[in-house]
Order: sequence, then structure tokens, then C-alpha cells
Amino acid sequence: MGGDDGDVRNLNIDSRLIDYLIEKGIENLHPPQIEAIAPALSGRNLLLATPTASGKSLVAYLAILNRLRTAGEGARAFYIVPLKALASEKVDDLRELCSKVDMTVGLAVGDREGETGSIDDADIVVCTSEKLDSLLRNRPAFAEKVEIVVADEFHLIDEPSRGPTLEVLLARLRHLRPEAQRIALSATVGNPKELAAWMEADLVESDWRPVTLQYGTLTGLELDIHRAVGPNEDIELPESRTLKGSASKITDAILEDTISIDGQILLFVSTRASAEKEARELGKRRLKTLNRLATNESKEEISKLEILATSLTRGDDAASLTDRLATAIHGGVAFHHAGLTSRQRSQIETAFKDGLLKALCATPTLAAGVNLPARRVIIRDWKRWNGGRYADLSVMEIQQMQGRAGRPQYDDSGEAWVMAKTESDRDKIIDAYIFGFPEDIQSKLANPLADTVEDDPALLTHVLASIASVGLTDRDALRAFFEQTLLARQIDKHNLHQRIDRMIEWLVQRDMILRTGESDLVTERIASRPINEEVEENWE
Repeated sequence: MGGDDGDVRNLNIDSRLIDYLIEKGIENLHPPQIEAIAPALSGRNLLLATPTASGKSLVAYLAILNRLRTAGEGARAFYIVPLKALASEKVDDLRELCSKVDMTVGLAVGDREGETGSIDDADIVVCTSEKLDSLLRNRPAFAEKVEIVVADEFHLIDEPSRGPTLEVLLARLRHLRPEAQRIALSATVGNPKELAAWMEADLVESDWRPVTLQYGTLTGLELDIHRAVGPNEDIELPESRTLKGSASKITDAILEDTISIDGQILLFVSTRASAEKEARELGKRRLKTLNRLATNESKEEISKLEILATSLTRGDDAASLTDRLATAIHGGVAFHHAGLTSRQRSQIETAFKDGLLKALCATPTLAAGVNLPARRVIIRDWKRWNGGRYADLSVMEIQQMQGRAGRPQYDDSGEAWVMAKTESDRDKIIDAYIFGFPEDIQSKLANPLADTVEDDPALLTHVLASIASVGLTDRDALRAFFEQTLLARQIDKHNLHQRIDRMIEWLVQRDMILRTGESDLVTERIASRPINEEVEENWE
């Protein structure tokens, strides 16, 4: 398919796309892109597991446009994302590309009026997994002409609340359109070969980054850089140093140190309340610094921040939240979490990208959301409250945050610091989050500790939906369908069948499905038969 040397001019794609890439300054592909582009353009299934900013999205975009160019009339692509904010970003990217080749992009992320209508004639539909799952239940014919499916942030299949829907959705699309190309874009994970085997896909994995990333710990004000990964193999680590500032106001010291090198920070904390509090306190103290400087530059910065704060407090948004936001923004700091309106998020992201905001305090959701890199990423909280106790965040979650450090085309390097309170914490961070390996991705479709049907809510929900909406109305069909899930690769088939059988019986007993035929006899046989004995039955 061309492009083996990395030169985009040699890619076997629409010449208008090549011209566009060159205009954007993309003349040569990155090493992981070079490895991935051949299978992607040849229509093969692909799992691309590489760090943030390594160029995964471009590979998927070109694969989509190439597949649709060669497919028949009415061909369609699905681009699945986990978050609405990320969907908007992908729509903007794809619309710019599609404008060069006369294709259209639709957005399906919720129930906004007119949204569904806009996707009917779209060549590419960008959607959340929840919205597409709902759409296909109600309109299964919508998938009839899908030629390619891209799952972005694929590693979130491991996430308990959203992972099961994505997993079942991918299995359903495979069931409906087995000939459609499947591409998964993932962070680095622990079991990529298992995931690629489930997808029947080629695997491309790499830890290559376009910008060098320095991994460090900050214990009090003591900064140590322990590791660096980048495009070059031999990277000299900087010496340890002590930040200037007060040990009681460490984040202030970090921010001032970062501003001194004309940088910005993303500060990750565990909760929305923490993000807001940290942003307000940082903003108040930063505003005092700007007023104390009293230079023309600081006065101009204060004026611009006042305009931004005023703009963000207009409209019908919640008054208390916007007041808290304005307090932070007056000092060049903002918080970013799911409680903000789309308008607020957009304005904050633009101001950060433009350099007006010097710090964003965010929850980990941002690491899986929009593309907002910064010179420095600071991870203040690496534990979260879970089940009545504090638990360490996974290596994969921390690496997603760390990966936001360093802005391609702007920075030679990025820095990711994890804050430690004690030497013991510091050692733990080094072992787990700087030199550790990400965990295996595990299906969350079933609860491995479930003793009852009620303990398995995700699987129960999708079994019922498969009967009610997808038309899988006999035991064999249900089994065959769920055997296409990642869960079926990770638990014993006998175990999976038992779970499905228990759920069928549970649903029948509660009149949620109706067994047709000799129901009494069938009920007796289901209760007593060996698990591998086949029983003919239908539900409706």
C-alpha cells in the first residue's frame, strides 16, 4: 500500500489527502504509523497500541477514507469514542479531512433534536458506544452497509461502567457485519496479543513517542527524574533539584517554576471537588503575583483573563459553579471536569491551547478525553476512594495521564511528575508508575465473584437486550453470540453457558421473557440437565 519509507507522497490514497497532509506539515509518518499503515490501508483488522501523541488517529482516519473510497455506494464507517468531548474533537478532525474528498461526517452522542437525522446520510458516524448500542437496537438496518469500525480509547473496555457496552457492541457489529474492517486504537496494555486474537487483528505495539517524556517524582519540593522515553535511544537525565517555594504550597511552587520556562501544567486530582478547590486556591495566589508584578505584560494578562471570566459566567449555567470557575480564571487557572457545560469546556480548552490559562486542574477523565497536552503533567492524587478505602490507581490510568506531557511541534520534551508525601511513597511510585508495566485488560461484562444473577448486572442487562432487541430468541443463538465477546476468551465456556442459563431462568421466572412451547417440561429439563445437553426453545 506504499508508505513503507514513511513518505506520505508514496501512500496509495487519494492524492487530495496527500496534498492536505503536506499542507499541514505532515510529510513523513512516525515509526508506529509506518508499521500500521500497510495493514490499515489493505483492509486488515488492526490493534494499534501505542502511547498518546504517537499518531494513532491519523492511521484510522486514512483507513476510513480509503475503505469508503473503494467501497460501493452507501458505504458507512463508525468511529466509536468513550466521551462526548472526544467525539466533538474527532468530528472536527474528520470534517476537515472529508471536505477534501467530498465525504460527510455525522455525530451521534445523545438525544439532541436533529442529531439522529444528521447521521442518516453521513459517510462517517462519530458516536459514543452507548448511543450506537441504542441506535442498533432500534435500527439494526443502520449497520447493514458499515464497511469499517474504529474503536478509539479501546483500552477502556476494561472500565466497569462503560466497558461492557463497548465489548458487546463490538461483538454485535462483528455478528452483523463480519466482513467489515475493525480497527482498535489503544494505550499500551499488558495483554495486547490476547486482545488482537479476540479481534482477529494484526498487532502493532510500540512505546515510541514524538516528544521525549521525562518521568519524575516530586517528594516535597525535591524533584528527581528517573526515566526518559523519546524518539532517540540515548537520553541524558537531568540532575535532581529543589524547587523554589514553600513546602506548604507545593503546587504554587510547581506552577511558578513551570511559568518561568514558559510552560503550562495539567494537574490531576481524584475528585471534582478537589479540582475546583485546587484551581481556586492556585488562581487566587497567582492573581496576587500578577498584581504584584505590575508590568505591562501582567496588566494585559489580567485584562484578558477578566474578559474570559466574564464570558464564562454569562448564560444559564449554574451560578455557583461559574462563580467558582471565575475565581480561578482571574488568576490564569481553571478546573476541567464533566460538570462543566460544553460551552465552558470549549472556552477553557481554547484558552489553555492559546496559552492564556497556565494551569488546568482536572480529574482523570481528561486523560481519556480531549487532546490537551501540556509541558508538564502533575499527578497529585494517585489513589482514589473505592469501596470504603483508598486504592492505588492502575498503572494504565497513571500512564494515560503521564502521556499528556509534551506538546508535539512545540516542546522538545515533556515532564510528568507524580507527587509523593514520603520516601516510601516515592519508592512505590517509581516501581509501579515509572518502571512498571500496564495491567492486562480484563472483560467487565461479567462479575467473576457473582454467586447470583443479581450479582451479574452487566451480563444480565445485555442478555435481556439481546433477546428483546437483537432477536436472539433461542439458547444456541445467545450462546453463539456471547462466545464472540472478550469475556468468552477469558473465562471457561462452561462457566459462560451456566451464567447465561441462570439468567434465562431468572428472566422467565419474573415474566420478563416468555418461553414458548412445552414450557413446564422445558423448565424441568433446564433445571436438571447436564450443561452440555441441548434444549430447543424460543423466547419472545
